[in-house]
Amino acid sequence: MDPFDVYKIYLALKLHFTTESYDITKHKFAAKGKKETFLKRKDLMVLRKLARDHRRQEIIDILVANFVSGDRWGGMFDAEALETYKVWRNNKEKRAYTFEQDLHAIQLRMDKDNIEDATVDDQHPLILKMLLGKQIALETVVIFNKAINFIDDYSDDLILKDTCLLVRKYSPFVVKNTKTLIEEHLGLINNIARTRNSSYTTI
Repeated sequence: MDPFDVYKIYLALKLHFTTESYDITKHKFAAKGKKETFLKRKDLMVLRKLARDHRRQEIIDILVANFVSGDRWGGMFDAEALETYKVWRNNKEKRAYTFEQDLHAIQLRMDKDNIEDATVDDQHPLILKMLLGKQIALETVVIFNKAINFIDDYSDDLILKDTCLLVRKYSPFVVKNTKTLIEEHLGLINNIARTRNSSYTTI
Protein backbone atom coordinates (compact mmCIF):
# COMPACT_ATOMS: atom_id res chain seq x y z
CA MET A 1 0.00 0.00 0.00
CA ASP A 2 0.94 3.62 -0.39
CA PRO A 3 1.91 5.11 3.01
CA PHE A 4 -0.34 8.10 2.34
CA ASP A 5 -3.31 5.72 1.97
CA VAL A 6 -2.38 4.16 5.32
CA TYR A 7 -2.35 7.67 6.78
CA LYS A 8 -5.88 8.33 5.52
CA ILE A 9 -7.10 5.03 6.96
CA TYR A 10 -5.52 6.02 10.27
CA LEU A 11 -7.21 9.42 10.22
CA ALA A 12 -10.60 7.83 9.50
CA LEU A 13 -10.26 5.33 12.33
CA LYS A 14 -9.03 7.97 14.77
CA LEU A 15 -12.04 10.16 13.94
CA HIS A 16 -14.34 7.17 14.31
CA PHE A 17 -13.07 6.07 17.72
CA THR A 18 -12.51 9.49 19.28
CA THR A 19 -15.47 11.56 18.09
CA GLU A 20 -19.24 11.21 18.37
CA SER A 21 -20.04 12.57 14.91
CA TYR A 22 -17.81 10.53 12.60
CA ASP A 23 -19.15 7.09 11.67
CA ILE A 24 -16.86 4.94 9.57
CA THR A 25 -19.77 2.85 8.31
CA LYS A 26 -21.27 5.96 6.72
CA HIS A 27 -18.09 7.69 5.61
CA LYS A 28 -16.47 4.48 4.29
CA PHE A 29 -12.99 5.38 5.55
CA ALA A 30 -13.17 8.77 3.84
CA ALA A 31 -10.98 11.25 5.67
CA LYS A 32 -9.31 14.39 4.45
CA GLY A 33 -5.56 14.30 4.70
CA LYS A 34 -3.03 16.67 3.24
CA LYS A 35 0.17 15.29 1.76
CA GLU A 36 2.13 18.16 3.33
CA THR A 37 0.81 17.28 6.81
CA PHE A 38 1.50 13.60 6.21
CA LEU A 39 5.15 14.27 5.30
CA LYS A 40 5.67 16.25 8.52
CA ARG A 41 4.31 13.58 10.88
CA LYS A 42 6.57 12.27 13.63
CA ASP A 43 5.23 8.76 13.02
CA LEU A 44 5.97 8.79 9.29
CA MET A 45 8.35 5.83 9.62
CA VAL A 46 5.63 3.82 11.38
CA LEU A 47 3.14 4.55 8.59
CA ARG A 48 5.69 3.57 5.95
CA LYS A 49 6.49 0.33 7.78
CA LEU A 50 2.81 -0.56 8.05
CA ALA A 51 2.39 0.08 4.32
CA ARG A 52 5.43 -2.05 3.51
CA ASP A 53 4.76 -5.01 5.79
CA HIS A 54 0.96 -5.42 5.90
CA ARG A 55 -2.09 -5.70 3.68
CA ARG A 56 -4.95 -3.19 3.92
CA GLN A 57 -7.26 -5.30 6.12
CA GLU A 58 -4.42 -6.21 8.44
CA ILE A 59 -3.51 -2.53 8.81
CA ILE A 60 -7.13 -1.76 9.71
CA ASP A 61 -7.13 -4.59 12.26
CA ILE A 62 -3.85 -3.44 13.84
CA LEU A 63 -5.21 0.07 14.28
CA VAL A 64 -8.61 -1.12 15.56
CA ALA A 65 -6.93 -3.46 18.05
CA ASN A 66 -4.93 -0.59 19.48
CA PHE A 67 -7.81 1.89 19.56
CA VAL A 68 -10.04 -0.52 21.46
CA SER A 69 -7.22 -1.33 23.87
CA GLY A 70 -7.46 2.27 25.05
CA ASP A 71 -4.71 3.86 22.97
CA ARG A 72 -6.25 7.02 21.50
CA TRP A 73 -3.41 7.17 18.95
CA GLY A 74 -4.10 3.69 17.60
CA GLY A 75 -0.65 2.41 18.52
CA MET A 76 1.21 4.90 16.36
CA PHE A 77 3.58 5.80 19.20
CA ASP A 78 3.53 2.44 20.98
CA ALA A 79 6.36 -0.04 20.51
CA GLU A 80 3.99 -2.80 21.66
CA ALA A 81 1.34 -2.05 19.01
CA LEU A 82 1.91 -5.28 17.10
CA GLU A 83 1.83 -7.30 20.31
CA THR A 84 -1.51 -5.68 21.18
CA TYR A 85 -2.74 -6.69 17.73
CA LYS A 86 -1.61 -10.31 18.21
CA VAL A 87 -3.48 -10.55 21.51
CA TRP A 88 -6.58 -9.02 19.89
CA ARG A 89 -6.36 -11.47 16.97
CA ASN A 90 -6.05 -14.45 19.33
CA ASN A 91 -9.03 -13.23 21.34
CA LYS A 92 -11.01 -12.89 18.13
CA GLU A 93 -10.37 -16.54 17.30
CA LYS A 94 -11.87 -17.68 20.62
CA ARG A 95 -14.70 -15.12 20.72
CA ALA A 96 -17.50 -17.71 20.69
CA TYR A 97 -16.06 -19.49 23.73
CA THR A 98 -15.40 -16.21 25.56
CA PHE A 99 -18.90 -14.94 24.87
CA GLU A 100 -20.51 -18.06 26.33
CA GLN A 101 -18.24 -18.06 29.39
CA ASP A 102 -18.88 -14.36 30.00
CA LEU A 103 -22.64 -14.83 29.84
CA HIS A 104 -22.42 -17.54 32.47
CA ALA A 105 -20.17 -15.33 34.61
CA ILE A 106 -22.75 -12.53 34.45
CA GLN A 107 -25.53 -14.95 35.37
CA LEU A 108 -23.56 -16.22 38.37
CA ARG A 109 -23.03 -12.67 39.66
CA MET A 110 -26.72 -11.94 39.18
CA ASP A 111 -27.65 -15.00 41.22
CA LYS A 112 -25.08 -14.20 43.90
CA ASP A 113 -26.07 -10.55 44.26
CA ASN A 114 -29.80 -11.10 43.63
CA ILE A 115 -29.85 -8.85 40.55
CA GLU A 116 -32.90 -9.07 38.32
CA ASP A 117 -31.43 -7.48 35.19
CA ALA A 118 -27.69 -6.98 34.53
CA THR A 119 -28.38 -4.12 32.12
CA VAL A 120 -30.54 -2.02 34.45
CA ASP A 121 -29.46 0.00 37.47
CA ASP A 122 -30.14 3.43 38.90
CA GLN A 123 -26.40 4.02 38.71
CA HIS A 124 -24.19 1.51 36.88
CA PRO A 125 -25.49 -1.84 35.57
CA LEU A 126 -23.72 -5.06 36.46
CA ILE A 127 -22.63 -5.84 32.90
CA LEU A 128 -20.73 -2.55 32.63
CA LYS A 129 -19.29 -2.90 36.13
CA MET A 130 -17.91 -6.30 35.09
CA LEU A 131 -16.51 -4.84 31.89
CA LEU A 132 -14.76 -2.02 33.73
CA GLY A 133 -13.45 -4.57 36.22
CA LYS A 134 -12.03 -6.63 33.33
CA GLN A 135 -14.18 -9.60 34.36
CA ILE A 136 -15.77 -9.88 30.92
CA ALA A 137 -14.57 -8.96 27.44
CA LEU A 138 -15.43 -5.80 25.57
CA GLU A 139 -16.55 -7.92 22.62
CA THR A 140 -19.09 -9.66 24.87
CA VAL A 141 -20.71 -6.33 25.71
CA VAL A 142 -20.65 -5.26 22.05
CA ILE A 143 -22.43 -8.45 20.96
CA PHE A 144 -24.84 -8.27 23.89
CA ASN A 145 -25.73 -4.71 22.95
CA LYS A 146 -26.48 -5.82 19.39
CA ALA A 147 -29.07 -8.19 20.84
CA ILE A 148 -30.40 -6.04 23.67
CA ASN A 149 -29.89 -2.37 22.93
CA PHE A 150 -29.07 -0.92 26.34
CA ILE A 151 -25.82 1.02 26.06
CA ASP A 152 -27.39 4.34 25.05
CA ASP A 153 -29.21 4.48 28.40
CA TYR A 154 -25.87 5.23 30.06
CA SER A 155 -24.12 7.33 27.42
CA ASP A 156 -24.60 10.54 29.42
CA ASP A 157 -23.16 9.10 32.62
CA LEU A 158 -19.88 10.85 33.47
CA ILE A 159 -18.18 7.61 34.46
CA LEU A 160 -19.62 5.39 31.74
CA LYS A 161 -19.84 7.70 28.72
CA ASP A 162 -16.39 6.83 27.32
CA THR A 163 -17.09 3.12 27.73
CA CYS A 164 -20.49 3.48 26.06
CA LEU A 165 -18.90 5.37 23.17
CA LEU A 166 -16.29 2.64 22.76
CA VAL A 167 -18.96 -0.08 22.69
CA ARG A 168 -20.85 1.78 19.96
CA LYS A 169 -17.74 2.59 17.94
CA TYR A 170 -16.38 -0.95 18.14
CA SER A 171 -19.68 -2.48 17.04
CA PRO A 172 -19.07 -2.30 13.23
CA PHE A 173 -15.86 -4.30 13.70
CA VAL A 174 -17.50 -7.12 15.69
CA VAL A 175 -19.64 -8.81 13.07
CA LYS A 176 -18.35 -12.32 12.34
CA ASN A 177 -20.75 -14.97 13.70
CA THR A 178 -22.50 -12.33 15.82
CA LYS A 179 -26.00 -13.28 14.69
CA THR A 180 -25.28 -16.97 15.27
CA LEU A 181 -23.91 -16.32 18.75
CA ILE A 182 -26.95 -14.28 19.71
CA GLU A 183 -29.38 -16.89 18.41
CA GLU A 184 -27.50 -19.74 20.13
CA HIS A 185 -27.59 -17.98 23.50
CA LEU A 186 -30.79 -15.98 23.21
CA GLY A 187 -32.41 -17.66 26.20
CA LEU A 188 -29.51 -16.75 28.48
CA ILE A 189 -29.27 -13.25 26.98
CA ASN A 190 -32.94 -12.62 27.64
CA ASN A 191 -32.58 -13.98 31.17
CA ILE A 192 -29.68 -11.62 31.85
CA ALA A 193 -31.68 -8.68 30.46
CA ARG A 194 -35.11 -10.00 31.36
CA THR A 195 -36.81 -6.60 31.60
CA ARG A 196 -35.64 -5.76 28.05
CA ASN A 197 -36.63 -8.92 26.19
CA SER A 198 -39.09 -7.10 23.95
CA SER A 199 -36.31 -4.91 22.53
CA TYR A 200 -34.59 -7.83 20.81
CA THR A 201 -34.67 -7.88 17.03
CA THR A 202 -32.89 -10.27 14.72
CA ILE A 203 -29.81 -8.55 13.27
